[in-house]
Amino acid sequence: MSAFKILVDLIGYAVARAVLPFLSFGRIYVEPFNAVSQPLRWPCYRRDANGRFELRQGAAGWIGFGICILVLLAAALAIYTAFGRA
Repeated sequence: MSAFKILVDLIGYAVARAVLPFLSFGRIYVEPFNAVSQPLRWPCYRRDANGRFELRQGAAGWIGFGICILVLLAAALAIYTAFGRA
């Protein structure tokens, strides 16, 4: 397993697990890390009995990694606009 894949799986999963329920007002959550994979109707998510969406670990890792990239780009842009112009 490559270092990039480990980075996406661990950091992206942790970010998605923390941020997605907050951003979706509790409508989306990520399956637990040690969950046993069960067949899903759709490739990356399913609905539970309450109507909430449960994301699979792999999809959540990529979404969380994307959120990390967007936050880093926004921070870099803010720093550039604040201090980069002379």
